[in-house]
Amino acid sequence: MGNRTVSASTESPTAYGGVSDVPILLHARDEDEQVRSHPCILLVENSPTTLRLLSKPLSQRYTLLSANDGIDAWNLLQTHPEIELVITDILMPHLSGHELLVKIRASDDAQIRNLPVIVIAGAEDKDARDLAFHNGANDFVTKPIDSTELQARVRVHHKLARTIHQLELSRRQLTEQATTDPLTRLKNRRAFFQEGRQSLALSERSRTHLSVMLLDIDHFKRINDTYGHQAGDRVLTTIAELLGEMGRTVDTVARVGGEEFAIILPDTGREGAAVLAERIRAAVEQSVFDTGTEPVSLTVSIGVATFGTDSADSMDTLLKVADRRLYVAKKEGRNRICTRDQGDSTTWP
Repeated sequence: MGNRTVSASTESPTAYGGVSDVPILLHARDEDEQVRSHPCILLVENSPTTLRLLSKPLSQRYTLLSANDGIDAWNLLQTHPEIELVITDILMPHLSGHELLVKIRASDDAQIRNLPVIVIAGAEDKDARDLAFHNGANDFVTKPIDSTELQARVRVHHKLARTIHQLELSRRQLTEQATTDPLTRLKNRRAFFQEGRQSLALSERSRTHLSVMLLDIDHFKRINDTYGHQAGDRVLTTIAELLGEMGRTVDTVARVGGEEFAIILPDTGREGAAVLAERIRAAVEQSVFDTGTEPVSLTVSIGVATFGTDSADSMDTLLKVADRRLYVAKKEGRNRICTRDQGDSTTWP
């Protein structure tokens, strides 16, 4: 077959034998830029009088959405991720403030679950306040509403929520940096073993197969020596994209060495892993890679190991078996896959 460009088509999730995996607006919003520049607060109140008392001191600094009861409020929270704080009364029809609080704190969406919630309560209603605290309220404003106090409490909790959000964002970014290969944006070796241990434990519990594929670019040093390291980096990122496109969403693709890539294939036996390995091998062979100066052709060699079939009881030993078979594929001429230790490397013509 003739060469093709390196854009590989996405495979079916089951291609190689695995399991597939109406708000009321109170604040004027004539300008889109104005909406973006004002933090958004959700007011949950069925009394028009109280709603006006809440909105008047807040409307100059915040974009306000309102709901008549807890059900409307919950629907707004699902469709308006820009909401940064909730102010809710307790006594409402259909879904009370207490029930709304419980739903917010139990949400699967972390952004909703962590929203600051200020509850409106009567000055003498200690039991309602205690229950609201128990259900996850952050603070209270009492009736009759004092506009200065309301603004101060909203300002404090909004600022705290933004600080917490920034800290959480920084934490996630640090975690991603620690587990991501900076060049290819694939998982790195550390993340590969983290994911691998979890996948292997699941495979043991469910008594299903799990395969590991180790891939090495043949004669990669020639690319760096002939065209420079930038060209080599371009090849590596292109291979990474191809591997990501050909795998399933349940697979874990990682760069585990200079020109070595590994893939964890849950619920995939030796035959299914061999099918994918051959598709990858053929796709690379039929592709043309851009070096920045001229197009080049490349090949890869692949070793495969399977938990439940091969003698391996950890991700480390599985990878060692795959590495041993990768060596066999290299020794027998490269541009081939190997799924057993002796005499089984092939180009699958």
